[in-house]
Amino acid sequence: MSHVLIIEQPTAVDSTVTAVYEEIKSELGFGMVPNLFKSMANNPGFLKGNWETFRATILQGRLPRTLKEMIGVVISQANQSNYALKVHLHGLSALGISEAVLQLLVDDFESCPLPERQKAIIQFGLKAGTQPKLLTANDYQRLHDLGLDEVEIFEIIATANLFTSVNQYTDAIALDIDAL
Repeated sequence: MSHVLIIEQPTAVDSTVTAVYEEIKSELGFGMVPNLFKSMANNPGFLKGNWETFRATILQGRLPRTLKEMIGVVISQANQSNYALKVHLHGLSALGISEAVLQLLVDDFESCPLPERQKAIIQFGLKAGTQPKLLTANDYQRLHDLGLDEVEIFEIIATANLFTSVNQYTDAIALDIDAL
């Protein structure tokens, strides 16, 4: 059971919270507000800031959302963060990624049938999110060799940072997995 109050949409009275909830429902693409954001509604400014960061990092940019969500899955798996892992696996499934690919993403990433470029991006994101001090010039060069530019590499790092933070937050409050 979560250690913070989950503010459900019908009981949200703060105008910032209700406005952010409507944005989340329409922009996230699932027609609902995940518990992650409901738990943040205890502080409307915190909710708004985190939603804006999530939106700018995951829903916008050059790299596809599915690739960013895959980075979230491998980081959450490495961190053994159950909430983020389950939610992002569900999100990827809803975005059309096959169950077989999702299972390999979690159980045996090296065997996952993804193109080399995508695998390299996910591997870099995993390293950035779990062992950032071990990133080398060769890691960056590999991405450049695969055609990524500085903006796209920044997006990978920002994505890794976001999911690392989400893992820490959801684990610290023992956030319940959404009824999906």
